Amino acid sequence: MRMVPALRITNEERRELERRAQGEHVSRRVAQRARIVLLAADGVPNRQIAMLVGLNQNQVGMWRKRYAAHGMAGLADLPRPGRPRRSAVAA
Repeated sequence: MRMVPALRITNEERRELERRAQGEHVSRRVAQRARIVLLAADGVPNRQIAMLVGLNQNQVGMWRKRYAAHGMAGLADLPRPGRPRRSAVAA
């Protein structure tokens, strides 16, 4: 099994990721992504992170790569293709 090196994060980034991982005032997805980065920074292998957060290894690897490339901004959702959803409000 190939070992992936631990992500390097600053103390300031760690504090912000820990705040997001707590889940207060953030979506479940954002909290999950923050946990992935924190575990990766602690040197936990992708397979184990996947089991802990309930995703597969490929998804964990994707979030690690996006964080490594773009920092905190990499944890945001990308625009999705197609027509935007319409409001559920009846006219």
